[in-house]
Amino acid sequence: MVSVVWATVNERANLPELVGRLRALSLPPWEVVVVDDGSTDGTREYLTELAGSDPRFHTIFHDGKQTTLRAQCQGIGASSGRFLVIMDADLQHPPESIPALVAALDGGAALAVGSRYAAGGSPGPRPMVRAFISRTAEMVAWLRLPEARRVSDPVSGFFAFRREVFQPLDPTYRGYKLLLFLLVMNGARPVGEVGFAFAPRTGGESKLTQGLGFVRVFLRELALARRFRRSLRRAATARP
Repeated sequence: MVSVVWATVNERANLPELVGRLRALSLPPWEVVVVDDGSTDGTREYLTELAGSDPRFHTIFHDGKQTTLRAQCQGIGASSGRFLVIMDADLQHPPESIPALVAALDGGAALAVGSRYAAGGSPGPRPMVRAFISRTAEMVAWLRLPEARRVSDPVSGFFAFRREVFQPLDPTYRGYKLLLFLLVMNGARPVGEVGFAFAPRTGGESKLTQGLGFVRVFLRELALARRFRRSLRRAATARP
């Protein structure tokens, strides 16, 4: 079983195409767990109808807005697959790359990262300021988190992992980059990369804090990942 987790907020314009493209893929048995945080554009109604007609789709609805990190962790907790795929529901992450991520796990990787910079990947068109902030965040991650140096795109939001890699996070943690924590959880286990072309958003609304707000959230999130890393190392040292 492959479990795909989507965190949504007002993605009604994108979901029908995403669902159609997912259904067209050649995959092992799969399910989708969608965690929606207070959508008001018809997303919830669409998901309710979808889950009623296709038992592979499961929904979790929140009235209040929470960060992507928390929503994704809740989706992971509600999933049942041996392999898990985390991706955005806004069509910026191509579902056609899911089989390659699953194949990387099936081939021995414990964590497979969809990378904009690996062979066959592309960051796509983006404003110069956004490109600068993104590349700076990647360099800071490489500098501050040793595990991040194993991949070319440590702030990717598109990745897959084996269930045994995941360890529950403190529910007070907030942020947008679950991959930082997954890299720490994964430790020295094998890592694979799959290049993908990042597509521009054409509908819906971004859930990611922009500009300097993103910088503040990212630095706080990176500090949490380092704290989590220290807690795992202390636990390993104390283990008989």
